[in-house]
This record gives sequence, C-alpha cells and structure tokens, in this order.
Amino acid sequence: MPADKAAGAEHQHALDAATVLRRAAVSGTCASLLSTGMLACGGSVDCGSAFAPVNAVSHWIWGDRAIHTNRPSVRHTVLGYVIHHAMSVFWAAFYEGAVAYGDPHGGLRRHAPARLLAGLAVAGIACLVDLKCTPHRLTPGFERRLSPGMLALVYVAFGLALPLGAILLRHASGRRG
Repeated sequence: MPADKAAGAEHQHALDAATVLRRAAVSGTCASLLSTGMLACGGSVDCGSAFAPVNAVSHWIWGDRAIHTNRPSVRHTVLGYVIHHAMSVFWAAFYEGAVAYGDPHGGLRRHAPARLLAGLAVAGIACLVDLKCTPHRLTPGFERRLSPGMLALVYVAFGLALPLGAILLRHASGRRG
C-alpha cells in the first residue's frame, strides 16, 4: 500500500476513535447521572443515606473508612462521583465502540432495541468485571452498601442510560441541520 493511502487510512481510524470517544463522553455522562440517581435512591432505602453509596466509591483513595461514610463531603461524595463518572465514560467507550463496530454505517445507532440490548450487555459485563474480576481495593464500593436487588437496579439503569447519548447527539445534530 502506498504511504499516502496508509496515512489516510490511519487518519480515518483516528477520526473514528475520536468519534467513539466523543460519543462515550455523552453516553457515559448519561449513564453516570442516571446510575448515580439510582445509587442515591438505593442508599436511601438500604442504608438510610443517599450519599453513602457514592461516598463508598472513594474507597479507591481513602480506604475502607469511605465505605462507612454516610454524610456528604467533598472528600468522599465529590471524589466518589468523579471516580464513578470516569468509570462510566470508560464503560461507555466499550458501548460506543461496539455500536460503531457492529454497524459502521450507523444503522445500529438508529435501531433502538439493538442499542438498548447493547447497553444492557455492556452493563452486565461491567457488573461482572466490577464485582467478580476486580481486586477488592478497586471494586466500586457501593456493592457493600446496597442490597443485591438495588445493586441490580443500579446496573440496569446504567445499561438503559447508555443509549441516551446517541439520542441526545442525534437530537442536537437535528437542531443544527
């Protein structure tokens, strides 16, 4: 292959990766916000504190003390949300990559049932990795504050929220055009 064609193919690949990452920022934000809402609801029900499950995520930095912190604070709540948000965007990159890879012409991105199934599949994989494959120190932490049923609802909310990014992006691009 001539060098200019190889460079063009490489450039196109970089554009595709940039698009996936841009989409992941949007879908990951949607998933982060909705799942954080579910964490708060679950915390209110299961342990009497809407902040406890989000605080627990900060155990990555502050250790097990964060798992048992119920009150809101910059140290635990803000840091816990930032970590949760970053991991949501991380998993959203897999979702967006799967959607883009599954149909490079965008049909899958427009097909709502397929997007929903892809979101739930990624959430299921995230749950498995988070709770069964990750070293104890790097688990989300909120699994130690929530009942199994509430934990399942958090991951379902996460999976259902991933496709919202595509809907928001399509709506925004429709208004510009």
